[in-house]
Amino acid sequence: MAGRASVRARERHESDVQATQAWHYLVGAGRLWLAAAAAFCGLLHGQAAEETLNPPLTPPPALWPVTFTETAPVLDGRLDDACWAKAPAFTNFTQVLPVEGAAPSEATEVRLLFTRDYLYLGVRCFDRQPHAILARQMQHDANLRSDDYFMVALDTFNRQREGYYFMVNPAGVRVEGLIENFSVANKSWDTLWHAHARRDAQGWTAEMAIPFRSLGFDPQTNAWGCNFERCIRRNQELLRWTAVSPAKAMTTLADFGQIHGLHQLRQGRGLELRPFAGGKFRDDRLNQRQQWEFRPGLDVTYQITPMLKLQGTLNTDFAEAEVDERVVNLTRFPLFFPEKRDFFLQDASVWRFGGLTYSPLPYYSRRIGLAEDGTPVDIMGGARLTGRLNGATLGLLNVQQEAYRDVPSKNLTVARFSHQVFEESNVGVMLTHGDPRRRGDNTVVGADFNYLNSRLADNRQLLGHAFWLMSDSEARGGRGLAWGFKLDFPNEPLEAEAIFRQVDARFDPALGFVSRRDIRQYILGARYLWRLNTRLLRSVSLGLRPTWATDTSRRLIEEDYDLPYLSLTTPAGDSWYVEYSLNRDVVDAPFEMWPGVWIPADDYGWGGFRTFIRTSEARPLSVFLNFRHGDYYHGTRQDYLSELTWRPSSHWLWGLNYQLRRVRLPSGDFDARLVGLRLNLTFTPNLSWNNLVQYENQTRSAGWNSRLRWTFRPGSDAYLVFNQGMALDEWRLSRQWSELSCKVVVTLRF
Repeated sequence: MAGRASVRARERHESDVQATQAWHYLVGAGRLWLAAAAAFCGLLHGQAAEETLNPPLTPPPALWPVTFTETAPVLDGRLDDACWAKAPAFTNFTQVLPVEGAAPSEATEVRLLFTRDYLYLGVRCFDRQPHAILARQMQHDANLRSDDYFMVALDTFNRQREGYYFMVNPAGVRVEGLIENFSVANKSWDTLWHAHARRDAQGWTAEMAIPFRSLGFDPQTNAWGCNFERCIRRNQELLRWTAVSPAKAMTTLADFGQIHGLHQLRQGRGLELRPFAGGKFRDDRLNQRQQWEFRPGLDVTYQITPMLKLQGTLNTDFAEAEVDERVVNLTRFPLFFPEKRDFFLQDASVWRFGGLTYSPLPYYSRRIGLAEDGTPVDIMGGARLTGRLNGATLGLLNVQQEAYRDVPSKNLTVARFSHQVFEESNVGVMLTHGDPRRRGDNTVVGADFNYLNSRLADNRQLLGHAFWLMSDSEARGGRGLAWGFKLDFPNEPLEAEAIFRQVDARFDPALGFVSRRDIRQYILGARYLWRLNTRLLRSVSLGLRPTWATDTSRRLIEEDYDLPYLSLTTPAGDSWYVEYSLNRDVVDAPFEMWPGVWIPADDYGWGGFRTFIRTSEARPLSVFLNFRHGDYYHGTRQDYLSELTWRPSSHWLWGLNYQLRRVRLPSGDFDARLVGLRLNLTFTPNLSWNNLVQYENQTRSAGWNSRLRWTFRPGSDAYLVFNQGMALDEWRLSRQWSELSCKVVVTLRF
């Protein structure tokens, strides 16, 4: 018996040695991939630099002039008003996808009118198969990846720096947003405007009315940048007026055409009042307590100049905000959730810094008005100044947060300033002051440089970002630094990027977000795309994205090598993705991954296979299936993620999300489950009822969020929100707490 045991021990030792050798061999191969990718990116950057010497310049297309009318059209979706007959029809659209530069499969006509108060668009989207027009969404700001739509984008200052966009689908859905950082679309911005659409035997039509009071613009300039886009969803076909490269977004401001002849426009006094009143009842069964609350408040906006805006809020309330989707965290690092509160979403682009979208962020708005466990913290009031002046962009935010638990009332400040350099780039500084979750103080200062060249040969572009941040934190006992850069070549058929970030052990942005400290992170990525446009395949892409990290003492602590991944898309919009990745994680201190399941300190390495299938959202039933299998620390892990979305009509949306992660470890086994059920009912584009039920077994808790929204006129809303928290014990649900909120907001403009 002892002899057999020693043989088994020797075999296990040899197996471990072989596994270690194989691991180091694969890591070495991964590093060779990295070196090759780095050399390739260097050559690519050199080629791009050569191409910037004398890029060809072509004059932008122009519409001259936009027709003035004394009599405004009646907004009913029909183009039968006499004033539309006076406006010339614009029909010069070009196919972007599936075939760049090809003629559209269907004709489109756009007419523009203006009065002193409104810009009007009349759109005729011809379609020889009107029964095949897709309009599965009717809710304001809906995701239109499932629908036909028409979109207009405006650069009202004609500076190619920022702008606005407005979308409408055949069901009359309104979607609006900002264009930030030269091309990035941000849907979080809301404003007052009108749109109506209808279908007929020739296709579908839409009328759009955009108040000039909803836009910032220079009244001395009568030329605006502009672009149009139409989507024919069943063909996955995109048509545009200009910016016809599929590698560029329709909102790429440098590629806009121009509309001329806008004059004597009325901006009003620039004063907007949004009084609101809300009531809340909470029944806390755990603590045997019931609470009533009435909360009136006021938001004020004053347009100091066409480019400078002052906003104030008093007794701020976020009862109408959507709840977060639950996530099971199997790591030792904090989770990152998107902002959903309107007050902080407005003008969010001003605070963008160094091209950062995750960690390390100097400013993360969810730090204000939310405790560490996500419960709301009252905000007494605040003020925000944002705008553009002579090539400079500035933002100043000051908020007074009320005391909670052992944290006293805090005054929190965020300041941002950037100035244009070269044609499309900027340099800037940022400052944050205050610690909303601890008793001590905290200050962060930083500087960044953001480079863009969108005028390379063959419609290519090159981006670069660099940042430097320093924090002074009482909680961390002094100063800490973070810095990094990113180079991005986001083009077709070849896309490449290189990223470096360093975060010191003491770096602590109390008003920002850091996922991990004492780390130097390196990322390289490259992808090649073939647009085949065959009957079976629309495109094929092959890429890799190796990542590795050391601590600030240069000790390797993390590796993630995606061996070349493959992605396929079909003409209908379906996609399939497959990859195999190699991972390494150096755990310096034990952590609890699951209740009672601990990961000991060690140097771990593993590999895993992942694939997913996503069917087109243009279908009534769309499906997402994700499967992962492989080793995990000193055990194994299997992930089964699925999501079904059913859109039987533009009035209904059903969604079912089920996630199962089966983890088998020496310290214990567990199955992490998360279930979500969504039901959205849209009666009209202005009346909707959304419901979300979620359960996860890590805390054995469930929640139901029900939100009724009625827009009784643009900019004025009534909300009724119900939240229910529940616990599951031996398959029995017990109610923990209930909360019912109502809120009415009215917009008054002067």
